[in-house]
Amino acid sequence: MLRWLHLSDIHFQGNEKYETRKMRDKLIDKLKEIVSEKNINMIFITGDLVYQGSSYDNLLKDFIKKIASTVEVSIDDLYMIPGNHDLKRSQTRNFIIKGIREKDTSLESETIDDLLKGFDKYNLFYKELKNKDCDYIYSIINREKINIMLMNTALAAGTDDDNEKLIIEKEQFYDTIKNLKDKEDCVNIVLGHHPISYFTPSDQSKIFNNFSDYNIDLYLCGHEHKGGYKYDLPDERTIESYKCGGGMVDNYATVTFVIADLNVNKKTGKLTYYKWLEEEECWSKGGVRGRRAISGEIDLILDRFKNHDCESYTEIDINEDEFRRFIMQFHEKLEKENLEDVNIDPKDVFDKFRNMKCNKSISKQYDSFCRYFQVINEIMNSSLLSQIEKESIPNVVISEYNKLISNLSNGNEIIERIVENIFKEYSNSLQYSNTKLKIYFKILVYWSIYECDIFNDEL
Repeated sequence: MLRWLHLSDIHFQGNEKYETRKMRDKLIDKLKEIVSEKNINMIFITGDLVYQGSSYDNLLKDFIKKIASTVEVSIDDLYMIPGNHDLKRSQTRNFIIKGIREKDTSLESETIDDLLKGFDKYNLFYKELKNKDCDYIYSIINREKINIMLMNTALAAGTDDDNEKLIIEKEQFYDTIKNLKDKEDCVNIVLGHHPISYFTPSDQSKIFNNFSDYNIDLYLCGHEHKGGYKYDLPDERTIESYKCGGGMVDNYATVTFVIADLNVNKKTGKLTYYKWLEEEECWSKGGVRGRRAISGEIDLILDRFKNHDCESYTEIDINEDEFRRFIMQFHEKLEKENLEDVNIDPKDVFDKFRNMKCNKSISKQYDSFCRYFQVINEIMNSSLLSQIEKESIPNVVISEYNKLISNLSNGNEIIERIVENIFKEYSNSLQYSNTKLKIYFKILVYWSIYECDIFNDEL
């Protein structure tokens, strides 16, 4: 079992009043109580360590180290990113941000360097605390069965109105996140300060597209000083976002911290929110808005690892132009392998499913995917490919089918194994996300079952 402590928006000033000082002392007591019952492995702090650029002094460093020692987590296992209060505002920075927002331009390297200068004090504190540099916008930490992506959402933040105006540095963001393409067996978590809704609508789409394409499961953030959760739905699956509340007592914030329990093998878990009760001056479960978490506990969904019923495929909308490009690129790859031709012998596909002891979900999935057969047929009936090239895809499917037919007990298993084997063989040579590749390969398998003399065996 993997567990982490999530804190955010500490807003340390060094001259806190009674209410905040009392809350932080009781936080240490509560954490001692929690670790007496279960171990904590990591700490996540999602930005705004200080308040309005206050100094990063030894008092803050001692407070963070005290939290780490209390939960018996080394500083190496503490991961944090900056927030909008962790940067130094300046007239120059404001002019740069205004220009970026007005012109909607890409960021040049000199502009990025100027924006990053605002984090000099934070970076120095980070190095003093962790004994390593953080001169990056995005970074990935690889752990056993889990990967953590650090995302500086405050790169172009710091104005009085940042909502729906933040941007990503697209080149560095993409270069970083695509390293998770082959990490589909791991749980992949992104830490950011702002909710994704604070980015421009265009960048929100890019973020969620890449989250979906490159196996991101959870997004953890803060900024709004309220605990909360949100489930975003890119084209293919659900991506969970969880907000931690504030870490300073005032008239606005809901002060919270979060303990997460994650079974990295079973890919199941839960979050437990703890809320500071100002009148009672104690910590209690709660502090997250939403009906699913009234008790203070909320189950992690980890949608990517769920065994979805095949009906969910009816909601997938394939980009047909991209699918055409994929088919042609796949043909180019197969052309180099000198494949032999095959016999094409269409049969009633539903008779085939019955012969192969497929359950009803296979028929439903087929019904969903067969609408894309016309895209394949357009290419197969065109003059773009020779006859040998046209038979290369069914050849690959039939070859895998013949390897598996005597070893598996039903058609469901055979289809999944064919897709998995083709994916393993060709995924590295095709520049699409793993999720899309598996869907595209599955469409080709169903098309081959319809068009070719396979799946006529009786199991």
